[in-house]
Amino acid sequence: MDIEERDIRPEGAENGNPPPPPARVILFPTCLVDSFFPGVGEASVHLIERTGAEVIVPDGLTCCGLPLFNNGFPDEARKALETQMDLLGGEAPIVVPSGSCAWMLRCVLPTLFPEDPWLRSKAERIALRVQELSQFLGRYGGGEPGEHLPGKTVYHDSCHLLRGLGEREAPRRLLDGACERREEMTGADRCCGFGGSFAVKFPEVSCAMLDEKIGAAEKAGADWMVAADAGCILQIGCGLSKRGSKIRLLHLAQALAGPNAPGWPDSDPPEERAP
Repeated sequence: MDIEERDIRPEGAENGNPPPPPARVILFPTCLVDSFFPGVGEASVHLIERTGAEVIVPDGLTCCGLPLFNNGFPDEARKALETQMDLLGGEAPIVVPSGSCAWMLRCVLPTLFPEDPWLRSKAERIALRVQELSQFLGRYGGGEPGEHLPGKTVYHDSCHLLRGLGEREAPRRLLDGACERREEMTGADRCCGFGGSFAVKFPEVSCAMLDEKIGAAEKAGADWMVAADAGCILQIGCGLSKRGSKIRLLHLAQALAGPNAPGWPDSDPPEERAP
């Protein structure tokens, strides 16, 4: 199945204030955020609301179908997404705090209904409204002002955001305003070894890739490591924990929202959190 390359990078505001935000935004929270990292969802809502947009999370949203599609079950992925499309109707932008799921909805969804013109047209209209979180914020703003992350911060490129959606700069530009110092680590664009079921099917290779990633962050002297995909957060977080590393890991949404906003991973009250 051929997947059409689509340039989905939103047109950013240049040399001026951000454009007026949409009145409403649909947040597609993703399975991993919903099940394992709800704080990422809270931080995403906070950031989007700071632009002035109302955030809607439709009841009944489930999986985008990416695990099924990647494992060779396009028919099952099609069925899963067909049930979602009615929930994603309308004109509001669909913002996804994950390059993987944004790629699935933007680039794969329109290819899944080649023999049904009505569903294909519906899927194409939905796909055109999909933006990954950093792309949306890069256009409309929404980050908390101030350097939330003292010391040195490194950013890890998630594969689907970088290669699937072609987005490298938006997360970095946003992060530059939230950290004291951002350092480019060696191999920032290399896979962390998660890859969904890849980490299960090829654990030795996955662990070697993970060790390389964390080693690069440690060599850079990172105090913080930031990624924009919950799958990468899951993988890298496990590796940091096993190594007893002092590097703190954040999703981009949490890094931009800051320690006093909803979704910060500490359980301490705001007044006791690190600046």
